[in-house]
Amino acid sequence: LKAQSADIVMAGLSLLRNKINLTALYAHSHDRIYWQTFRSEETPDVFYTKPVNINGQGICGFGAEWMESPAKWWRFKLSGRIEITPENTTLDGIHYNKTRFKEYFYFNNNFRFGHGWGGMLNVNFEPTYRTLDRTYHAVYNVSGQVYKTFLDDNLQVALDFTPLGNRRKLDRQTGANKVSYKYTTPVQYVGFSLTWNFSGGKKVDVNVVDGIQDYHETKDNR
Repeated sequence: LKAQSADIVMAGLSLLRNKINLTALYAHSHDRIYWQTFRSEETPDVFYTKPVNINGQGICGFGAEWMESPAKWWRFKLSGRIEITPENTTLDGIHYNKTRFKEYFYFNNNFRFGHGWGGMLNVNFEPTYRTLDRTYHAVYNVSGQVYKTFLDDNLQVALDFTPLGNRRKLDRQTGANKVSYKYTTPVQYVGFSLTWNFSGGKKVDVNVVDGIQDYHETKDNR
């Protein structure tokens, strides 16, 4: 495999004292690594994925977010992003030349009441999208937190919860065969956390040398 790389250009614009933020991105990848699905010649009922290099492509992205505080105790951020990818790739003898759209939507809320009470409520939604021989079905999630602080906000007791959500389902098309994968673990969750914040101690200066090499593990994106 050849190492993949990409050239990226980004731009941003903030309006109304940073209440509205707009972003734009263009990227062009080289020697992309894609996990292609294959059918076993020895065992026709067995399918597997293998990383292969495919030709590069360009992608455009646009995003917008709106941050507001309707009340002293409530602050929210509503954001969305879209990626536009024109395909021009041949896999297993099939030429993919569609223009694909991938969208993300987020609604984050922070609440801070009196006497140390507060909380969060977050919603995210990712509609169904397609890329080459794969279909990623829609996912969504609703999660939140209720907390109470004590001892001048140094101690926090919190209840975390996820009451609603839909995990990923993926379809792969290999010739006339469709292979599906679905996360079956329930998304519902309730948990408690205890946090202690502290400050102080001796101040020291530390010399840090930043490296210029970075490593990335390539995995099948399910």
